[in-house]
Amino acid sequence: MTNVQIFDGIKLTNHKSVVIENGFISHKTKGDTVINGEGGTLLPGLIDAHVHMEALNDLENGVKYGVTSMLDMAAHSTEFINSLKKRPGFSDILTCYTAALYPIDDPKAFVADQVNKGADYIKIIIEDQPRMAEKPLSPETITALTEAAHEHKLLVFAHAVSMATFKTAIDAGVDVITHIPVEAPMSQSLIEEMLKKGTITVPTSGMMKKTIAFLNRIPNVNLDTQNIDMTLKALMNAGIPVIAGTDANHAPFAPASIDHGIGLLDEIEAFVAAGMTPVQALQSATSLPARLFGFITDRGMIKPGLRADLLLVDGDPTTDIKALHKVKRVWVNGIESSITA
Repeated sequence: MTNVQIFDGIKLTNHKSVVIENGFISHKTKGDTVINGEGGTLLPGLIDAHVHMEALNDLENGVKYGVTSMLDMAAHSTEFINSLKKRPGFSDILTCYTAALYPIDDPKAFVADQVNKGADYIKIIIEDQPRMAEKPLSPETITALTEAAHEHKLLVFAHAVSMATFKTAIDAGVDVITHIPVEAPMSQSLIEEMLKKGTITVPTSGMMKKTIAFLNRIPNVNLDTQNIDMTLKALMNAGIPVIAGTDANHAPFAPASIDHGIGLLDEIEAFVAAGMTPVQALQSATSLPARLFGFITDRGMIKPGLRADLLLVDGDPTTDIKALHKVKRVWVNGIESSITA
């Protein structure tokens, strides 16, 4: 591909061409077939660090908007999620398979079962009241699950939506916390604990705002969506790694629906509105998750030897983040997607 400016996942480069060979980015400077990028911007395919897969259409919507990798955070069946994997030209799916939610008698056995299925990471649902389960997991079980996952060299992602559950997640030593508290802006003490532990956040700010709108339908509940904006800015200002993820889903029991694909573009734009530069926001969905998560180090940058997961857009998203919506072409592992936005 020629006649493009290239954002390599970290910065704009001086390179004007990229060669794809056998699904990977090549060291070669010339290929057999030349694609004219028409002055657009080529960037790594986007990574959505929190989705829920329910249909093949979710894959189609993801790749349509340049989301070439999606991290599923609880599959309704092992067989279903496996059926979505490794489809040429579609988003690549990684998964935890079953999330730890209901009371678990043997944390090590639970983790071992997910490992045997081929889980890429472990997901724990942390609640402080019976809401998603009849009885929330105890702090002792959460810690035991985390330790068991780490014994298998797997990262632990934790669902937490309140100050109390954030505290439990941090104390247990989880690696990544998805969502952010809804009841108030996050306290400085919690932020400092996250910094000390090196905890990563996937705030899913769009979902959390919709969740607040859902909760406000309940009598005598009056939450403020500005809590989400204030926490997001505080996390960024503190230097905590903020990764883009959406909680995309269309489950009938979920508090809100988020579209796969375009939802990630909206989340990235929200990061810019909260104070990130466009370059930092792009990093949050490309090189940053690839580097910090460890299990997707073969993508997230335009670099020889890595997967050719690529997104070509019209315009320059490093200066105008809205250019991400102007998708021209998408490649997954070197195969161009036939699905267009």
